[in-house]
Amino acid sequence: MSESKGMNKLSNLLLVALATPTVLLGLTYALHPDIGDGTLIRFANSMLTSFTMISFLLLLTLFVYGDTRKRPVAPLLGMLMCGLTGAALTLFFLTQGDLLMEDNGSVRAQALSNVIRFSTTAIALCIAALIVLGMVFASLMHTPPRRLKFEEE
Repeated sequence: MSESKGMNKLSNLLLVALATPTVLLGLTYALHPDIGDGTLIRFANSMLTSFTMISFLLLLTLFVYGDTRKRPVAPLLGMLMCGLTGAALTLFFLTQGDLLMEDNGSVRAQALSNVIRFSTTAIALCIAALIVLGMVFASLMHTPPRRLKFEEE
């Protein structure tokens, strides 16, 4: 019975994770039908760039993990292949011509534009997370000032 409760919670979480962006996209397209002109192209650019950059970050993480397990080469080769595959896919799809945006004249300019956009978003998310964690920490640690009471002897 506990397995069905766990699966029910997981399916509810999955439903919420899929329904929220769908509702937001539906509202966006209902309010502004012309907003989606380059949406698919921008989404493909973002996905390819994110895949490539996160693959290289995971490469470093797994290299450190493998080094602690005295087998640094095993995860290194796997993630290196994954990162190189992501970079090759990015360059392949960008050379198709339909994925170039913002009047970028070359694949290198588009890739650099994607990396800058990704980095800006990642930095903004980190700063927002730090602010939220700081506020949570401050609210948890906030206590009224204590008065010292000295008892007369």
